[in-house]
Amino acid sequence: MISWIQRTFQQHFKWVFLTLLVLVITSFVFVTNASRGIGRSGERKLPSRPFFGLDLSRAEDQRTLAADAQLSIYLRYNPQRQVPEAQLSQYAFNRHASLHLADQLHLPLPTSEQLVAHIRTLRAFTDAKGEFDAKRYTDFIDSLKTNPRTTEADVSRVISDDVRVQNFEKLLAGPGYVMPSDVSELLVKRDTTWTLALASIDGSAYAPAIDTSDATLTKWFETNARRYEIAERVAVAALQVSATPFLAGVTLSDARIPPPYDANPSAYPAPAGSPAIKLDPATGKPSDPEAAFAAARPAVETELRKKEAEKAALGAASDLTVQLLERNVKPADLAAFVAQHPGTTLTEIGALTAGAMPAALGGNTASAQILPEAERLSAERPYSNPVPTPAGAAVLVWRETLPARAPAFAEVKATVLADYRAAELRRLFNEAGRGLQVTATLATKLGKPFAAAVTDAAAAAGLKVTLKTPKPFNLSGSFPEDLDYTAIQALQSLSKGKVSDFLPTGEKAGLLVYAADQQLPVIDPASASYKELSTRLADNLGQANAQSLLASRVETELAKSAPAAP
Repeated sequence: MISWIQRTFQQHFKWVFLTLLVLVITSFVFVTNASRGIGRSGERKLPSRPFFGLDLSRAEDQRTLAADAQLSIYLRYNPQRQVPEAQLSQYAFNRHASLHLADQLHLPLPTSEQLVAHIRTLRAFTDAKGEFDAKRYTDFIDSLKTNPRTTEADVSRVISDDVRVQNFEKLLAGPGYVMPSDVSELLVKRDTTWTLALASIDGSAYAPAIDTSDATLTKWFETNARRYEIAERVAVAALQVSATPFLAGVTLSDARIPPPYDANPSAYPAPAGSPAIKLDPATGKPSDPEAAFAAARPAVETELRKKEAEKAALGAASDLTVQLLERNVKPADLAAFVAQHPGTTLTEIGALTAGAMPAALGGNTASAQILPEAERLSAERPYSNPVPTPAGAAVLVWRETLPARAPAFAEVKATVLADYRAAELRRLFNEAGRGLQVTATLATKLGKPFAAAVTDAAAAAGLKVTLKTPKPFNLSGSFPEDLDYTAIQALQSLSKGKVSDFLPTGEKAGLLVYAADQQLPVIDPASASYKELSTRLADNLGQANAQSLLASRVETELAKSAPAAP
């Protein structure tokens, strides 16, 4: 096995991926993490920052620490997302500290057998089932031959160091210890078999009387005044360029028309009155693709022409922006400027807000694009970059910046009314749900079946209830398909014959859970499951303690050379 690894260690896997990882990690965290002393090793000489044999003021040592940590993370965990900065930094420091302390303890280098066993556990080389995939391994190794940044020696060293790190952490963690009561408690939670009855509460028809008098609304408004504050806004005009004049100049080659249709045929239905397109029953696609495309072609051409005209309008708006800046046109002189440019219009828009974007600028769906441009405007920067609009393109023109203010109640009464009604309805529904739980609990204690108890209580409260009883299950197995996962959070406080608290699951929806049966597992300290769980808990606790000790040691070492506080 080890000879095969050695033979193939000079092959495979796209080195670009690792190159990018190394580049990212070199700049990400370690070059910018000045508080930890890593980075800022530029032009001026920095004081030495020793850290277990490294000097964190030296760029070379920074890169070594960063690159080794990133490669280790990739090999061991193969993360699909970017590792958070704090975790990445702590991992790198802990890893290097472990290696330094392992050297002080004279821990031996890993054997060939240990290296092989470790490589077979690396997630970078496992398949979807979590099993070692020799092809992935060889594909990765094969690329090292052409990788200018990561070599066979780098990978071999990082893998060997990771084995030593794990051996040191096991030594630091020790055997670990957990109380028998901890093991028993977890076994009970994991292996208890539950038989539940679920009552889904539907409040869509729930319509309690709500006091919406001015006195009530005014009190609500005063209590929640901050949510109605009007933030600073920018009032603008729009120097608009229509796309219509550019349509006549658009020419389309035959090669440009089919791709949009092929990508999404359903977006281009045949025009009304054209012959129906027959579909193949087996595939659901048109029996005659050429006829289907011919029928949809006018719509495709129209959309392409529109897009090209809009692109031309955006270019024209960009040219206008350049002219405005080069000629230092003041907003007060815009009317004369517009008169010199046929096809442009100046429209006063007013104050812009995210929830009330004018249709001329694209409506509320365009807020994410329009608002950032508007917010950059000021008396010193009166013109925006060109932005697309439904009619073509526009340049936003600053008129004034309106300061934040607290509106009077009359200005926002409609909004206050809607907010108050929604909040009050939600409160009353949840209150009715809690009352339903109390009534159902009392009825079941008096011997009434849960289904009858909750149904009668719901009817009296004007609520609708749906009942279901999933198959028995426990937390260590697969859950029934009809189990509402909200019910799982109720298990912490449930016992046989008890009704859960009311659990809101939506604006007008909730859930009551009834424990029809609860079968506790037999706790046998001599059983395999007990021993396995006890060992796993002890290992986890030991590892957590080891990481805590390492982190403390790292902080102490970094503090020795940390820059003095100003």
